[in-house]
Amino acid sequence: MKKLLLSLFMVVAAVVTSFATETVFDLTKPELFGYAVPASGQGTNLADGNLTAGNIVIASKKVANNDTRFWGVATGVEGIRGYATSTLTFSTTNGEVITGIRFEGKDITAKFLTFDSGVYTSPTWEGVASEVVLTFAATGKISSITVTTASATGVQIPRFSLAEGTYYTPQEVALSCGTADAVIYYTTDNTDPTASSTVYVDPIKVETTTTIKAIAIKGGDKSDIVSAVYTISEPIAVANIGEFVGQSKDAVIKFTNPVNVIYQNGLYLFVQDATGAMQVYGNVGQTYKSGDVIPAGFMGTVGEYGGLKQLTPMADTFVAGTSGVAITPDVVATDGVVEALVNKLIKVANVTITLDEGKTKNYTITDAKGTAAVYDRFTGVVIPKDEKKYDVTAIVNIYNGTVQLFPTEIIESQNVGIAGTESDNAIATVFAGDKAIKIDAAESAQVLVVNTVGQVVASKTIAAGANTVEVPAGLYLVKVNNAVTKVIIK
Repeated sequence: MKKLLLSLFMVVAAVVTSFATETVFDLTKPELFGYAVPASGQGTNLADGNLTAGNIVIASKKVANNDTRFWGVATGVEGIRGYATSTLTFSTTNGEVITGIRFEGKDITAKFLTFDSGVYTSPTWEGVASEVVLTFAATGKISSITVTTASATGVQIPRFSLAEGTYYTPQEVALSCGTADAVIYYTTDNTDPTASSTVYVDPIKVETTTTIKAIAIKGGDKSDIVSAVYTISEPIAVANIGEFVGQSKDAVIKFTNPVNVIYQNGLYLFVQDATGAMQVYGNVGQTYKSGDVIPAGFMGTVGEYGGLKQLTPMADTFVAGTSGVAITPDVVATDGVVEALVNKLIKVANVTITLDEGKTKNYTITDAKGTAAVYDRFTGVVIPKDEKKYDVTAIVNIYNGTVQLFPTEIIESQNVGIAGTESDNAIATVFAGDKAIKIDAAESAQVLVVNTVGQVVASKTIAAGANTVEVPAGLYLVKVNNAVTKVIIK
């Protein structure tokens, strides 16, 4: 833990008693800082902007996919929500130093808020610095911030660019000082630094557990000594998703084999291997497409939401994927939407979609086999509100024991009868695949495939189950017994 010597706090206490200034940021009133008041359940992004009051500036920096934002609730504005690993940087406009920062809110312990200097004992940070960087380790909820400043005296203590703690990959730590022309000296052998110690020039590489101690000196004046302990630990190695599911919550794990990408939308990433599928929730620092292979070596923490295990990623361990074969959804009826398919991609054809009464994101889909619950989880996916029939491609999810679907794509069904009427009694689901027509039949049937100029492309008997008819790109009419489906192969 960063340690400030007792003498430093005695000096700070004396300075604060005589010259302390307190500046309050009421974060339940975004209009005071030039931001719009959000509606309940919505947010107003800080958008890498500044919050200014008195002589204090708080600069927001978005690092997570979600920006730090003012958040609206039924009773008004909750305050701001910050997401890992976005930052708030505190500084002064008049040359004073920051000696204290007090927080109010729901999630403000050291589990959620970390700092580059000083000592944080929730809800108060204490130290002496011209600039303080708060990094959100998890989603923090802050309703008020009070910043205490004092006139700068003597040489300021060195600042560490990286919060102390446990890390699972090698790190680099930069040192800085708010006093102009001060020279920083440091040690990594747990001895106290002096003017004879190593002069800081470049970031310090930390590859094993290391204690860094530093002091700033200008002329005959010295700062107090500060220190930080960086623990480099080994994660639990897991070979596959099956092993991952068996790990305890909060365990740090490392995958020793690759996985295939099913779907990605914002902070949501779904992957699979031969043993199962899982959700990765958080910023991975990469954009993937279906079928991409994520190489072995990625890491994260075992999380849990709604009773379902998920991986909270360490973004710097995820690298670009290599192209693979796009994942094809399993075609099922509503009665086949079961827990065994959790986190996998499925397709339910010829369904009607109904918005649940009194809800805005909960729907029910219905086919000849029954119903299934749907939740509007992903951005960019539009759920129709009419009585037409649709083919719904979705990720299977479980929330508190209830199986539900997160749609990834919804398209109007193309199944029509011989005379162009809707074919309610079709015994097969017909859909486009990769340079092929896919037919999922409930029983054996006679299939006829005709192109747009009337040529017969295929005529054969198929068995119950999954069938494939390979064809080039184009428009086709597929007749399965007496039901006709129009299929476009791209």
